[in-house]
Amino acid sequence: MPYSNILVPVKGLPADDTAIRLACQVAKPDKARVTAINVIEIQRNLPLNSENVTQMQRAETVLEHAEQVAHAARGTLETELLQARTAGVALVDEAVERQVDLIILGIPYRSPLGDFQLGTTTQYILKNARCPVWLCREAIPTAPAAAKTK
Repeated sequence: MPYSNILVPVKGLPADDTAIRLACQVAKPDKARVTAINVIEIQRNLPLNSENVTQMQRAETVLEHAEQVAHAARGTLETELLQARTAGVALVDEAVERQVDLIILGIPYRSPLGDFQLGTTTQYILKNARCPVWLCREAIPTAPAAAKTK
């Protein structure tokens, strides 16, 4: 299936790199546009346009890293920084507004209680996105060597 507009949400996680490389690879045959978006979530008790210098610098660093990963994968990447109350809603709204036809989302492996867990942003995107969503989950962490010898 040809894609023309791919969205990659990024948070600065190792799984983001895999998602960006995959997006660049999928985009090449049809010269699709790839956009990486970082969302800064603003607490409800603050104005939506309030600026936190630390969060803004971190977001800029995340987006610069995303551009470097795309360049190393011989792809091109547009980046954008958004501020919103909830990242999931902002990302789904952006996908609709930009007429995105694929979202590629890097997710960490989480198992706090022995079961695999998805974060609230990932759950919201999976439930509400109008286009296909591909997940790039990190590998299951390997147990330390000392634990294996028991």
